[in-house]
Amino acid sequence: MTTTRYLVIGARGHAQEVAWSLDEQATRENRRCEFMFFDDGVPAGALPSGLGAVVGPLAALPEHVRHGDDRLVLGIGLPQIKAKVVTRLALLGVPWSTVIHPAASIGRNVSIGEGSYVGPGALLTVNVRVGRFTTINSHCQVAHDDVLGDFVTLHPDVHLSGNVSVGDGAELGAGSIVIPGVTVGAWAVLGAGTVAVRPVRAERTYVGVPARELILTEDDAR
Repeated sequence: MTTTRYLVIGARGHAQEVAWSLDEQATRENRRCEFMFFDDGVPAGALPSGLGAVVGPLAALPEHVRHGDDRLVLGIGLPQIKAKVVTRLALLGVPWSTVIHPAASIGRNVSIGEGSYVGPGALLTVNVRVGRFTTINSHCQVAHDDVLGDFVTLHPDVHLSGNVSVGDGAELGAGSIVIPGVTVGAWAVLGAGTVAVRPVRAERTYVGVPARELILTEDDAR
């Protein structure tokens, strides 16, 4: 049985979920995994999940790379941080792993980009396009003919109806719903439980049922 070494970027709960999903995926393929975690905000040492240990911050990553053998794993969920980290590590030349938990359901004519993650219980039906470094968390539903850009994050239990388009870097909170044919603009945010029934403007935040744009006043900013 072969062993693959994975360098996981991030070490908090989400990163450990991604590593666990990859370990499950590798077990199905009769492979072993070795995980090394890198995180600027988590001290070095063994992680409670037992999946591995934090080696150090991201700055320590280059000294641990073995070209040809290693794979990077994105264990970060927030879109803007994902984009910054991917840009920062591009010069390493280490390929990114695409992680799909065996308990996810992937239908016909579905493409999933490099570095993306699909969690357990997620359902991608047919004719779906998922970009690079996109996160589809547990029990999300992505229906027919949906298109998700790069660096998108769907938190758990998001439901996208058919013919939905989600722009680069958009973040959809847990339990949010997008009805058929609606477009979510790039880097937009839907709060948890929001129901989008009309187009969502780029770089704006929406909350509520139905979704309404969140406008911050001067008092909110204080």
